[in-house]
Amino acid sequence: MRVRALLFRMLTSVLIAHAQEDVFTCKTPALADIVILVDGSSSVGRVNFKTLKNFLESLVQAFVVGSEHTRVGLVQYSGDPRIEWHLNTHSTNESVIDAVRNLPYKGGNTLTGLALTYILENSFKPESGSRPDIPKIVILITDGKSQDDVLSPAQRLRDAGIELFAIGIKSADENELRAIASPPEDTHMYNVANFSALSSIVKGVTRSVCERISEISKEISEDVFTCKTPALADIVFLVDGSWSIGRFNFKTLKNFLESLVQAFVVGSEHTRVGLVQYSGDPRIEWHLNTHSTKEAVIYAVLNLPYKGGNTLTGLALTYILENSFKPESGSRPDVPKIVILITDGKSEDDVLSPAQRLRDAGIELFAIGIKKADENELRAIVPSLKDTHMYNLANFSALFSIVEGVTRSICERISEISKEISGKAVPYPQSDAPSDLETSEVKGFWVTPTRPAKL
Repeated sequence: MRVRALLFRMLTSVLIAHAQEDVFTCKTPALADIVILVDGSSSVGRVNFKTLKNFLESLVQAFVVGSEHTRVGLVQYSGDPRIEWHLNTHSTNESVIDAVRNLPYKGGNTLTGLALTYILENSFKPESGSRPDIPKIVILITDGKSQDDVLSPAQRLRDAGIELFAIGIKSADENELRAIASPPEDTHMYNVANFSALSSIVKGVTRSVCERISEISKEISEDVFTCKTPALADIVFLVDGSWSIGRFNFKTLKNFLESLVQAFVVGSEHTRVGLVQYSGDPRIEWHLNTHSTKEAVIYAVLNLPYKGGNTLTGLALTYILENSFKPESGSRPDVPKIVILITDGKSEDDVLSPAQRLRDAGIELFAIGIKKADENELRAIVPSLKDTHMYNLANFSALFSIVEGVTRSICERISEISKEISGKAVPYPQSDAPSDLETSEVKGFWVTPTRPAKL
């Protein structure tokens, strides 16, 4: 009996050691927002759904879950998707695993396209726990062919910078999985014959996700431009919200605005950010002095409602001159003033005179055109600085390719304007020099900040 017990203990130790060797743990910091999208349709069945939950538990175990580490959210879908928990709901591995074990089975049809659209609109938002400049991952697990289109929703997720992994089981359509998964296919797409086979891919999936998180983190740290100067400025975004943009493109536009804001130190004593949305009539979404932190501005950007209407850019330019750059709106004297116009079409009114009045008032204009924007019109808004102040793009997805260029140009121009303001020499007759200002070393000048034109 003793010999048998000893052999049993030895065999158990070997099996445990072997199991520990096979379990992959992500050794990198793995700071990421991971949303698991689980097919809970009737074709899965309750027994297989339990096997699927065991697989989910193994995935979660590979990462360090925490509010400052990896966050894990989960959406279950069939005919209609539902959020089981948000990214910021659970702050420990144990809490997520407990939620996985208690995940109820949904049942219903298979509308994967609808589910992909749903998580783009609901899971990756600040209020759901999604963080800026953090790798964003979706792991889709499905056992059948979708009853709706998946190509467009998947592309919109990828355009928003979200990495997609697709795991198919049993009757899943391999071509559909390929269309959903981010490249390369050999690390982002898996297709297994049955639910029991899920355990054989745990290590491969978790290793691929971990390695991609590490790569994306490096790309983000290298690609994200941060304005290192004090960048003390009043920046107003003038955003075209006309019907030609459409709701999906408007969401892409909001993500672009978020990326621009990230480059600056936002605060009442630093960069202030206001936003006006326009179409047939402009409206102030928030003033320069409404938000005093970067997080508050980004939250407002991502929750910006879509307006709709015609495109009257000239009227909008006049509106911000008369309303956004006033002391009661938070505009400060002797601070660089910037307007960033983003539009997707030709204006139905004149833009030349309003743009000139803004420039005459000392306000720097940047113009970003998308799709059907009129290049001559954009040039008229920024006539002498089109190389650094004007951008014209073929589509909304291309916005992310210019983030660094736009933010760098704005940052450099703010620095230049600040120097001009602080060091501009104003001629005066010696007898008229004001006693409370220091004269410069150049005879006949005193140094004083530039006084802005009356608005």
